Amino acid sequence: MRLAMPSGRQDPQRNPGLKRKAWLAVFLGSTLFWVVVALLVWKFWG
Repeated sequence: MRLAMPSGRQDPQRNPGLKRKAWLAVFLGSTLFWVVVALLVWKFWG
């Protein structure tokens, strides 16, 4: 039976550049979502 958690000898290597790109994608996606929401609100109630 294999465990879901990896053992200590198999720690994944984390790339700080990849982490930065992931956070940037999250923030850009969130910003795009709220811009679309604002435009829809402006269209319906403007």
